[in-house]
Amino acid sequence: MALLITEECISCGACLPECPNEAIFETRSDAETKGYHVGDGQGVGDSIYVITHERCTECVGHFDEPQCAAVCPVDNCCISDPAYPESTEVLLERARRLNPDKEIDPNKVWSGVRNG
Repeated sequence: MALLITEECISCGACLPECPNEAIFETRSDAETKGYHVGDGQGVGDSIYVITHERCTECVGHFDEPQCAAVCPVDNCCISDPAYPESTEVLLERARRLNPDKEIDPNKVWSGVRNG
């Protein structure tokens, strides 16, 4: 996972339909029940939404910016996860694997992707 949802989350639901990879879950237990990993300390107590590591592509290949952050009414609620820096190539490959029937555009990359 390249992004995480902070404790500032108000569980408004704006991000859920926007994620092209279905990487966002209403609770940590929802994600874990489906077999996905959630970062340590995230979504504890099932009080905030979570993003799963295996499905987040930071919207690379889909959009010019992460859609969860773009629609979130809370500033800095959806941020880069310092524990999981991933390159453009890793994110593009994940987007292709998760969305085999969609066209993935390698030019759709936002400035926050941590290449290096």
